[in-house]
Amino acid sequence: MTGTVDIAFGVDGNYAPHLSAVIRSIVRHAPGAKLRFIVLYEAFDAARRKACESVAPGADFVWTEISDKDFPGFSAHMHFTRAILFRLGLARLAPADCKRIIYLDADLIVTDDIRKLWSADLGDAALGAVEDGYVDPVAFGERWGITQSPARYFNSGVLLVDLERARRDGLFAAALTFVAEHGDQLKLTDQDALNWAFAGRWHALDVVWNVQRHMVIPSLIGEVAVRNRLGAKAPGIVHFTGPEKPWLPGVYHPWAWLYWRALAETRFTQEVAARYRVKTGDRFKMWVRWMLRRWKPAA
Repeated sequence: MTGTVDIAFGVDGNYAPHLSAVIRSIVRHAPGAKLRFIVLYEAFDAARRKACESVAPGADFVWTEISDKDFPGFSAHMHFTRAILFRLGLARLAPADCKRIIYLDADLIVTDDIRKLWSADLGDAALGAVEDGYVDPVAFGERWGITQSPARYFNSGVLLVDLERARRDGLFAAALTFVAEHGDQLKLTDQDALNWAFAGRWHALDVVWNVQRHMVIPSLIGEVAVRNRLGAKAPGIVHFTGPEKPWLPGVYHPWAWLYWRALAETRFTQEVAARYRVKTGDRFKMWVRWMLRRWKPAA
């Protein structure tokens, strides 16, 4: 599959440094790719938007500001912020000429050519994703009347979407309706809604495209289903799931250095280090851990 690769994010201005790191990691591993970044945002000033664009010279950017009118009926008293709904607005808010799109969270780092993910075969599915190892798919299915067999539940931090099919079948609109009706009962609001709306309509991607934290922590690997283990494969996307983000001091992830390596090629390194009080020594420890635990390149 050739042409422009459309990649979407949904963020507020506080995530500008992390968004820049993700974009820089994409550009680094996709030389010569024609990229269009579609950013659904709020509270993101022009200077920070310009700083994000600076890490991807030659790429196109579409900045779409989100307001109350884009998600009517979702009041501030609900237990989640509006920002988590942004990915649910892709069908309406992505450019009309966008037929296939990759959606990425801003707490991950891309470590392989994103065009490999872009060209993945979805078959007749409307969405491609990697299973989430933290959620019991059987319990979720029973709670919400999903009869898919075998029971499966995906992580929504990395999505490959056939936007034409999803628009035609109203799947994102269905997810929004689900949140409006059941939001206070959902633990993982937007992710739960997507799993309900796309039940039986999604394709399991290779686990390399969303390597979640528990998949690389030695003491936790045993809890991961065999089909969701990375094994000897190199990751294409490292997703820093859970509260232990790589920009926080004193947390553990063997590949946290990947975030700081990407961030070093943006304008935000000093801002992040100062904001979260991450010292040079902390980053050095991350580098050492990375050198000891990094994956081996394919022969």
